[in-house]
Amino acid sequence: MSGATTTDATRAPLPTGTVTFLRTDVEGSMAHARQLGSAWDGVNAAHLAAIAAAVEQHGGVVVRTEGDALFGAFGEARAGAAAATDAQRAINEGDWGVPGGLRVRMGLHSGEAHRSGADYGGFEVSRAARIAAAGHGGQIVVSGATAALIDDQLPAGTRLDDLGTHRLRDVPRPERLYQLTIEGLPSGFAPPRTAGGVVGNLPDRLTSFLGRDADLAAIEEMAGTARLITVTGAGGIGKTSLAIEAARQLAPAHPDGAWFVALADVSDPAEVPAAIAHAIGLFDGPQRPAADALLPYVTDRSMIFVLDNAEQVLGAADHVTSLVRASPATRIIVTSRAPLHVVGEHELALRPLADDGVRLFIERARAVHAGWEPGGDRPIVEEICTLLDDLPLGIELAAARIALLPPAVIRDRLAARLPLPGPGLRNAPARQRTLDSAVAWSHDLLDPGRQRLLHHLAVFEGGFDLEQVDAMSVAAGASPDRLDDLLELADHNLIVAVHEAAGRARFRMLRTIQTFALARLADDGNEADVRRRHAEAFLELVQVQQTRLNTSWHGSVLDRVEPEMANIRAAVRWAIDAEAGELALRLVADLWRFWNAFGLGSEGRRLTEAVLALPSAAGVSAARSWATGAAGNLAYWQADPESARRSYEEQIELAKATGDEAGVAEGMFNLGHVGIWGDGEAAHLRFTEEVIQRYRNLGDTRGEARADWARAILAMGAGRVDEATELLEHALPEFERLDDRQYHAMTVASLGWTRFARGDIRSATRFAIEGLLESHAMRDLGTTTISLHVGVLVATMIGRFEDASEVMGAFEASCERYGVRPPQALSSFIEVNDPFEATRAALTPEVYEAAFERGHRMSLDEAVAKVVELGEVAETLMPTAPSEQIDQQGTVDT
Repeated sequence: MSGATTTDATRAPLPTGTVTFLRTDVEGSMAHARQLGSAWDGVNAAHLAAIAAAVEQHGGVVVRTEGDALFGAFGEARAGAAAATDAQRAINEGDWGVPGGLRVRMGLHSGEAHRSGADYGGFEVSRAARIAAAGHGGQIVVSGATAALIDDQLPAGTRLDDLGTHRLRDVPRPERLYQLTIEGLPSGFAPPRTAGGVVGNLPDRLTSFLGRDADLAAIEEMAGTARLITVTGAGGIGKTSLAIEAARQLAPAHPDGAWFVALADVSDPAEVPAAIAHAIGLFDGPQRPAADALLPYVTDRSMIFVLDNAEQVLGAADHVTSLVRASPATRIIVTSRAPLHVVGEHELALRPLADDGVRLFIERARAVHAGWEPGGDRPIVEEICTLLDDLPLGIELAAARIALLPPAVIRDRLAARLPLPGPGLRNAPARQRTLDSAVAWSHDLLDPGRQRLLHHLAVFEGGFDLEQVDAMSVAAGASPDRLDDLLELADHNLIVAVHEAAGRARFRMLRTIQTFALARLADDGNEADVRRRHAEAFLELVQVQQTRLNTSWHGSVLDRVEPEMANIRAAVRWAIDAEAGELALRLVADLWRFWNAFGLGSEGRRLTEAVLALPSAAGVSAARSWATGAAGNLAYWQADPESARRSYEEQIELAKATGDEAGVAEGMFNLGHVGIWGDGEAAHLRFTEEVIQRYRNLGDTRGEARADWARAILAMGAGRVDEATELLEHALPEFERLDDRQYHAMTVASLGWTRFARGDIRSATRFAIEGLLESHAMRDLGTTTISLHVGVLVATMIGRFEDASEVMGAFEASCERYGVRPPQALSSFIEVNDPFEATRAALTPEVYEAAFERGHRMSLDEAVAKVVELGEVAETLMPTAPSEQIDQQGTVDT
């Protein structure tokens, strides 16, 4: 169970031995949250603080809080009773601003404590939770064990009232409960919310019920007004278990029984009324079948029905609606992989267990291996739960193998998409003995066309947009609009809608369902064709989107492409494995800018080089020319000029051989940044002029402007600062006009370097940091990382050497994380006044290393904020004119 937990360093030790547990939660908290909105967070925090204060005042320990609930522990029962009394008085006296007042239920139970790390585990903790859940808002329910310990030493102004013996959920024997009544506070509560002696045929629970308390509360709240509740979710997610438990909880309010109706073996919707009638004891007579007697029988009764596995008889929706209308006091809980879609239906879409998955695994593992503890294998257990999508059925099936297999073997088989060995539970329905069977149950309800679509969707990784699904369908000669089909699959919980995809219809598939569908795709015999269409769909996406990179559309391009990087990576790897050379070349040719923008330069370079090494990618082609240029660009941004130069030279050669003038111009432009010029600057300048002319001949104004920008960098490198400044100042509005955000940011930063060279340090700092912020605003991780250099320089100039060391650490961490290194030209500017060496020389090794390590732990956002802070400090210290100089150590001479 997750929750806020006081750290071991700040709280008292957890009591051991016989411990009294206090559990609290707010009655109707969901309604309060809806009414108060964000203000509820403050009310909730204040009420928890009041209870925590009472706990601590009486020597107790707050073990954890979760939502509106608190779990405390006491070494003595009387202290727990006193704390609960004071807490209830504080809640009653407080002005919480909550309509109807704030009502907190509390439960006290004493038992043998079982430590579980920084928390408690074991049956007594669960018993305490059930006792608390039996109460009502404002009530303190006390177990018989606690009552025996406090009977002779009750808190002043209190008494114990006997509530009788009750059956609690998951507790094997009836429990005698008491109420700790406080003088002056409400005391006339309804009977405890327990199972009591309700009639019906709900299956007995043979295992504990974990991780669905919030869902139980949601059903209980819905049932106050909703007559029909449908619990939906993927196969194996625990719909049946939840519905039965909810019915058990609601049963005391329905005197005519809680009834379970199994529909898994009913194939004809017309037979559903008979199945319900037979479940409650109505039989076919000579004059009238049981189905005809059903509605008259339920009319004046108050019952709970669980209609289980209704997905294959959705056509019975009208019969269910008739039952709802016939018996207003009755509540019907339907479990189905798809909703009924009828008026009056309230749907609860069940989600995976998340944090409670590990708890479920451990408990089920102990059932087959007494006393089993995960120990150092806990991270592996967490991986197992993740690989199983935190589905309860999958977790239970995996945990059942723990007596025979170590967790690592189970994890590795799941990671390889192999089935778990051994039989499933023989007393479980066939559809629940394996995960494959659970998915097949839903799959087989689909028509053949949607079954094929599900198989095709399995090639997507990390989710998919309607746009790519449609593109794949068109390529296969199928419908160009698959939205209705996708919605049908989502309705059956075979795919899941992703709501955070702004403005787009996006979906994802659980890994367990994907594993099933991939196996069926392989059986279909057309996996290669489907994967090719998948790769081509994402090539089209990349080609369309990359034209708008580094423009004012840059952010929206990243938002569109970033969620697809897992798909793009899968497409490239498939093309490599399938020896689809031409397709692979075209993919990596257009991807390099995205690799850099997302900080995936190292991975992108490895994949690009793997593509170029394919036999099917060899030979002379325009695709290979551009892919070779991409390899050069990735090498350039990793400070590997020799590899970059070789790639650019090959790109030019291939482009000339294929008559690709744009490829020649691009290759020559890039080569100009790393070329070795035997004739010196003059030859370099002539080369740059040729590149400018080539772009001009192509009508590529952006390329022409970028090539002209290179003349400024050439002048700067030769020490002609005035010429460089003039060229850069001319380029700045041109890049603004061309909407070239990347080169605009680089030009602003370069103007900073011209100011540094002139000695105008304040202006230089302002320009350099502005350029950094422009790159950061573009979310260009690669350019932002290498631009951190300016922070080191500024920090050394104002004598903040520890700050300089921190930025150095952040720079190194970001370079490692995002696979970039400053290119040759930038490094040469830095070396004129090497701030890195100055920083190391100014600090003792111990101080330097400590500051460097602090910086190494920074995120890129934190590092940028640090540089901005240094720039603001420098504003008040830096010289503003060339006459003010920097001393030999690199610090400002004031």
